[in-house]
Amino acid sequence: MIKFNKYHVLDTESGLKCRVHYSLDSNIHHPKCVTLYAKDYTNGMHKIFTPDVYRNDTDIRTDYFEKGRVLLLPDHPLYAAARLGAERSRK
Repeated sequence: MIKFNKYHVLDTESGLKCRVHYSLDSNIHHPKCVTLYAKDYTNGMHKIFTPDVYRNDTDIRTDYFEKGRVLLLPDHPLYAAARLGAERSRK
């Protein structure tokens, strides 16, 4: 089970935690989506999320702000929980 907290994502089974930044509806190709950006280079997101939603096509020498991301669309089972986590992080 994955918990979407205000500042991090937690995999309750393994105890793995990854600090994230949320973005709502910011993808031009998918108007309704939740994007999670990793805040550090721990590589925890790829252990929490499946490869179909996790992407890390960054270059550590040039990409100072993006370390990997997860894009969740409305048809994904984690979308509703991620959206609630993103809305909580805005407050």
